[in-house]
Amino acid sequence: MNAVRLTPVILACSCCSILTSELRADPGSQIGGGNIMLRKDLTGADAQFKALKAAGASMCRFPIAEGVYYNPKLRKPAPERYDRLVLLAHKRGITPMILFEYYTRWNGPIGGRDKWRAVGRAFAERFSPDSEWLKSRGVSGWGITCYTAVNEPTWKSNNPTPIVPEQYAKALEGLSDGVRSVSEKLTVSPGGYIEGSLHGGRNPYMKAAAPLYNAGKLDAIDIHRYWDVKYVPMAKTRRHSLQAQFDDVKRDYKITANVKFHTTEMNFKKRLINEDQAAKGFLTALWDALGVVDSKGRRVTQFVFPWSIFHLTKKDEHYGLCTKLSPWTPTARGRVLQLVCRISRGLQFVSCDPREGGLFVLQGPGRKLWVWQNRTGWTKKPGGAVTINGVPRDMLRLEIYRYNSWDKPWRILNISRKTSVTITDLPQQETLMFLAR
Repeated sequence: MNAVRLTPVILACSCCSILTSELRADPGSQIGGGNIMLRKDLTGADAQFKALKAAGASMCRFPIAEGVYYNPKLRKPAPERYDRLVLLAHKRGITPMILFEYYTRWNGPIGGRDKWRAVGRAFAERFSPDSEWLKSRGVSGWGITCYTAVNEPTWKSNNPTPIVPEQYAKALEGLSDGVRSVSEKLTVSPGGYIEGSLHGGRNPYMKAAAPLYNAGKLDAIDIHRYWDVKYVPMAKTRRHSLQAQFDDVKRDYKITANVKFHTTEMNFKKRLINEDQAAKGFLTALWDALGVVDSKGRRVTQFVFPWSIFHLTKKDEHYGLCTKLSPWTPTARGRVLQLVCRISRGLQFVSCDPREGGLFVLQGPGRKLWVWQNRTGWTKKPGGAVTINGVPRDMLRLEIYRYNSWDKPWRILNISRKTSVTITDLPQQETLMFLAR
C-alpha cells in the first residue's frame, strides 16, 4: 500500500506575525457556546459557564434583545444591565461576544445609524478590554472585543415583518462606527447567516452588507452550518464545507476585503444516524470550522461555537451535546469537543491546507499535532496509510486519536526521534489526529 505523505504547506514566514493573537490562539481559546441569557438569578448562567470550562471551551455568546440593550423611554443604550453577567463571565474564565437581536421575526423599525452608533459606543466603552469601568472593578487585560447584530435575517418567504435590507446595512454601519470610535482593535460583524440562504448571491442582507466589508467597516462572515447526512452531506465531497461556502460567499457577493470567518452555530445533526456516527462527522466538521483560510492560505477563523453545548439530548436530540448540564455530562459529540480542546491546548496553528491536502498542523512546546481529513473529496489522496514528515527530532512518541478515542489514544507509536514516520492500517473516511510528544 502506498502511503500518503503528510507534508504541511508552510505559510509564508510573515504570516504568523500578521495574524492577531486571537487567530493564532489554541482551538480551546476560540471554541465557545451560546446562548447565555441575562436573568435576575444568574445561577443558570453560572452553570453554563462551568459547562464551557468542563468542555475545554473559553468563549460564549450573549444575545441581547432591544428591550434590554436600549431604553426607549430615555432613548439611550443600557449596557449597565449586563454588568453582573460580564463580571461573572470574567470570574469563570469565559470571554463573551455580543449579539444584538437574536430573533429573526421583526416587529418594528430597527433604528438608524445614530441609534446603533450610540449602542455600539456605549457597550464598547463599558466592556472592551481595559475600559475604565472594567478597571474600576479590578479587571485588566480582558474584555469583549467582538460585537455583532441581527441573527439569521430572513426575507418575506418566511418572515411576515422583515427588516428592510437597506435599513439593516445602515444599522450595521452605525454599530461599526460606534464600536470603532472606542478602539480600532474591536471587531463588528453581522449576526450569523443561515447556510442555505447564501447560495447563488441572492441573499438581500448579505448583498446590502457586502459594501461595508469592502469599506473596512465589517470584519467577519458568520455562517451557521448544520451538517445532515441527507441534506448537507459530508460523504465523498467537501462542497458543503465551511471553507467552500466562505470562498463562495466572498466570490458571489464580490467581497474583496480580506475578512475573517467565524461560526456562532455549527453541528453534525444526529438525524437518521446514531450518536457514534454523528461524533465521527462532528470531528471533521469541527476542524473544518477551525481551519478556514483566505485566498492566500492564511488562517482567518476567529472562533467556533457548536450548537449546543448546553442543550440536553432528551429535549434536543439533533443538536444537544450533553445529557446533564450540571455537572456537564457530554454525549459522544461533546466528548469529541473535549478531546480536541484537550490535546490542542497550548498549540498554535502553523499550517492550514483545507482545500487540497485536508491537513492542519499545530505546534507548541514539546508537542506537534497533525490533523488529517482522511475523507474522499476532503484530501487529494485518502487512504489507509500515511507518512508524516517534519517530526521534531526531540519527539519520542506519536499518539493517534479518532472520534471515539476520548480517554486514551487509539494507538501509540514509539518514534525514537525519527523525523519521518509511516503509519499503516489506518481507518478511512474519517478525521485522524496525530500528536507527537
